[in-house]
Amino acid sequence: MISVKKLVNVSLFCLLAFIFVSCSAPKQEASSSESEVEFQSSETLEVRTLDGVHYIAIASPLTGPYRELGNTIVEAATLAVEDFNENLEDKHRIGTIIIDDGGLVSEGIARASLVAAQEALGVIGHLNSEISIEVSNIYTRSKIPSISPASTNPKLTERPQVKGYVFRTIGTDRQMGEKVAEFVQTKEELKRVAVLYNDRPYGVSVASEFVREIAKDDTKELVLYQTIPVRTSDHVATASKIATAKADVVFFIGEYNDAGYLLKEIKAKSPNVHFIGAEGVHHQEFISIAGNASEGAYIIGSSPAAETVSAKYQQRYGKPATGYVGSAYRATMVLLDAIKENKFKDTTKIAQTIASNKLFDPNGDLIKPGFVMYQVKDGNFSI
Repeated sequence: MISVKKLVNVSLFCLLAFIFVSCSAPKQEASSSESEVEFQSSETLEVRTLDGVHYIAIASPLTGPYRELGNTIVEAATLAVEDFNENLEDKHRIGTIIIDDGGLVSEGIARASLVAAQEALGVIGHLNSEISIEVSNIYTRSKIPSISPASTNPKLTERPQVKGYVFRTIGTDRQMGEKVAEFVQTKEELKRVAVLYNDRPYGVSVASEFVREIAKDDTKELVLYQTIPVRTSDHVATASKIATAKADVVFFIGEYNDAGYLLKEIKAKSPNVHFIGAEGVHHQEFISIAGNASEGAYIIGSSPAAETVSAKYQQRYGKPATGYVGSAYRATMVLLDAIKENKFKDTTKIAQTIASNKLFDPNGDLIKPGFVMYQVKDGNFSI
């Protein structure tokens, strides 16, 4: 078995120090050209390791179109580890193996295999459901528990072969679709509904759950149902279709960057249309990209982080605690508490302790998913 200490040599430390500063420092306002380059990027970062005696892995996309959301997972999980370490003796200090999967299944599988070869006691991640589903097979075979703060596809926890080792601290596609449908149904003025979803399993799944629920309401009419490929920045044609369909509301299932570019075009042609974004849109970068067009937009997201965590996150990273800050911090603390309870060893017992946590049902899903409907007001997300 390759140890973590052998994984990290002197040359890697030099590289990792540079990467860590670039990913963890407060984000500067990027120019439009820089944002577009990052939006199109598909090159992943090297594995980063922060020193400790025992290790957990944190896995999410730190490059590519999901970068900002992925950073919220790593940043919040890192805060949780730091808070946890404050009350530990040095002989039990928790270190982290930080994985960039780039939002790509192939990268996720390769990096998961690396984690499985290490002495990691658990994994926080991944973000994308299709990655989490594939890599959870690898983690489970190695008896490593994993908790995703972001993957919402029901299939993740419904497979018998991973039961007892796979958990999540966010609701499911089904619960999200139902909650958004319920929200639309309470708004009498929202009669003509357009649904736009990205071409990943996430978009397809949430969209189908929403449409299934909204179809039960005879007062609502589905006027547009269309796929939006990931990394699309030109949405003029789609905006024209929405205007022609005279939609009252658009529900978009995708991520913050696609949503930002899309909403600017929609509002240019249909200034009075209402916009609802799925939880992947819940990031301040959505507001930065969409600008004034984002004002009044509704976004469904996971429960906000505790006030103390939000304040610490804002101070450390110079940005609001959006995205998966709350769910990632919570997931990390659940894992770390289980590790401590089992004296920092035996991943099978750690998994059993997590499974016994009253947060989770027998499948590893939250008993109370806690989705919240946010609205953009004065350039910020409000509840």
